[in-house]
Amino acid sequence: MSLDIIANVDRLQTRIAIMQDGKLLELKYEGEEDVVGNIYLARVTDAVAGLDACFVDAGIERNAFMHVSDALPEEPPRGARHSGNLPRIQDVVKKGDVFLVQVTKGPLETKGARATRHISLPGRYLVLTTQDNKVGVSKKIEDDAERKRLRDLAAKLRPEGFGLIVRTRAEEARAEDFERDIRFLTKVWRSIESKAAQSKAPALIHADLSLVFEVVRDIFSEDIDNFYIDDKVTYDQALNLVGNTAPPLRGKIKLYREPEPIFAHFGVDEEIARALRSKIMLPHGGHLNIEGTTALTTIDVNTGKFTGTSSLEKTVLVTNLDACQEIARQLRLRDIGGIIVIDFIDMDNATHRKQVMTALRQAFAEDRMRTRIMHITRLGLVEMTRKRTGVSLTERLLTPCPCCAGSGKILDAETVARRALNEIRQYALEKPKQAIHVLLDPLCALALIGPQGEEAEALENEVGVPVYVRATRAIHPESYEIEQGPQEEFRKRFMSFRAEAVLEVTPEQILRGQQHPDLRALVEGCVLEVPELSSSVSEPVQVRLTKVSNSYLRGTPLGHETSSAAEAGTKAPAKRRRRRSSKSTAQQEGRDSSAEAQPTTASPDKPATESQGKPQPVSPLKRLLTLTRRKKTEAEVPTEPPPTSQPKAAETSAETPADSPPKKKRRRGSRGRGRSKKAASAASDNAGKTPEQGGVKDE
Repeated sequence: MSLDIIANVDRLQTRIAIMQDGKLLELKYEGEEDVVGNIYLARVTDAVAGLDACFVDAGIERNAFMHVSDALPEEPPRGARHSGNLPRIQDVVKKGDVFLVQVTKGPLETKGARATRHISLPGRYLVLTTQDNKVGVSKKIEDDAERKRLRDLAAKLRPEGFGLIVRTRAEEARAEDFERDIRFLTKVWRSIESKAAQSKAPALIHADLSLVFEVVRDIFSEDIDNFYIDDKVTYDQALNLVGNTAPPLRGKIKLYREPEPIFAHFGVDEEIARALRSKIMLPHGGHLNIEGTTALTTIDVNTGKFTGTSSLEKTVLVTNLDACQEIARQLRLRDIGGIIVIDFIDMDNATHRKQVMTALRQAFAEDRMRTRIMHITRLGLVEMTRKRTGVSLTERLLTPCPCCAGSGKILDAETVARRALNEIRQYALEKPKQAIHVLLDPLCALALIGPQGEEAEALENEVGVPVYVRATRAIHPESYEIEQGPQEEFRKRFMSFRAEAVLEVTPEQILRGQQHPDLRALVEGCVLEVPELSSSVSEPVQVRLTKVSNSYLRGTPLGHETSSAAEAGTKAPAKRRRRRSSKSTAQQEGRDSSAEAQPTTASPDKPATESQGKPQPVSPLKRLLTLTRRKKTEAEVPTEPPPTSQPKAAETSAETPADSPPKKKRRRGSRGRGRSKKAASAASDNAGKTPEQGGVKDE
């Protein structure tokens, strides 16, 4: 197993990555906003009895919060904060008091930083505490004999008036290592006291070490294989620091000299991009979904594509075990703290649940942040906490979406179009004589215009004035702008298009990413549709306008109209043989009726290619209007029977008595709508007759 530290130092920011076998384990950033560990001379601005806390002005962006347990001059006994035995905040501090504080947690969203009067200075092996005289040993050192040795050594070397905490890396450390740390830390504290005595609150008294030095102090050890630094000055400083604290490690520090950026060379940038995603893949095909809220972070475990090989129980167990390792890595990498809830896949087997909990605790054993893992429930839920010291990776690198304000969702186009439609109606009621112009996002404009501009035309008929729908990519997807003005002025302003005009459509004008096969583009804000082309066009195309309305343009690419018209002229409807089956006759007549209703020649508003393609949907209102016009035409223009039917018609008239009742006029329904003239004449002649009178019997 290889473990490397990669340091990228530039003028804007310092970044350090810890890589294990080529995978990113931890990522650290240094910026001006980092205040954790800094020591300030602060002034109390308010003591709030209801919170048992006070707020102090330390000279940072927002006042820092300090609980009464942190405001005491000496650190209270363990557990005293939750026992209720602490004094009131009014008895501890008063408004205007000035003292040294150390920031323990950085500001988060609307919350200020958290501070304490119990200042501690970390070294490589020891932590010097300034408010007590106790000696402690890290809990991660588990060997009892080693713990006793280190405690006795620290107690022997503890300076008067200070306390010491032995750090995890001090395991097997020697007395000279402790002495070196104590000399350095006490010197730093004397410098802090001296500067504080000469300063006026609020003021920064001591800033924590730079990020590179912090990593050298806290992380760089014998377990690290290489420490790469891409800045010569920082490299020399790191060599000097390691030479004073851990001389045997100097050979592991290396200066990166390649022209390729160091993070790109080691694949750190790709790992960072993956760490910003909510979905994380697991080794066997399962995946995690990590979602953060203000209150807590949730992690959902799913089997995904992993189906296992033997049984469902085994599949679930393997997926949950995979998740344990990845959850520990992701929380450390993303620097997620606070309350965390893990939703493992349900396990009925108690042994499997125990295995998963053991694996989860082992996975967090290497995490330097304090974690607390609760038990697993029957539903597979695990509650845990992880110490939070600052902002997470996503909070540091990402910003709320300006469109959705961080919610991840916006109103759909149809909803925005309906809102705009209702407001247009209101405008038309207030000023019924003026034209209307509405500006929307392209997808919302398409929803308002409707297929082939039908909705926009219907809206104009409803409000009785011209409506000009225009689109722009520069407007918020949920917003729209409506204005009114004189009709003639708006017509000159918005209607610069003419039928049969030729336009050039560029790839930049094409609307992409929509669920529609035809090419749609924005031409001077107006929607143009070209059914013969798709939205994947990558070169400019010449388009002839075939339909121009106030809100919608339709066109066909040059070269397509000639071939389409030729096809329309040569494709005559074929004669169909009449069948004797009444069901087949009805189906045939319905098809003939549809064919008659469609034009076969090109018109300025509708190209010939459209009529030869798939039939366009016809609204019930349009179908009713077509039937009405057909009936009116047939009633006004009588149809002469063909010559071949005249003798037979004469015979029939001769046989019919003069006083016979008038024949009933049969109403043309859907079954008779498409009959030929000959069939219609025969049906009319035989109406009301029995077979004995010469009528034709239906088969």
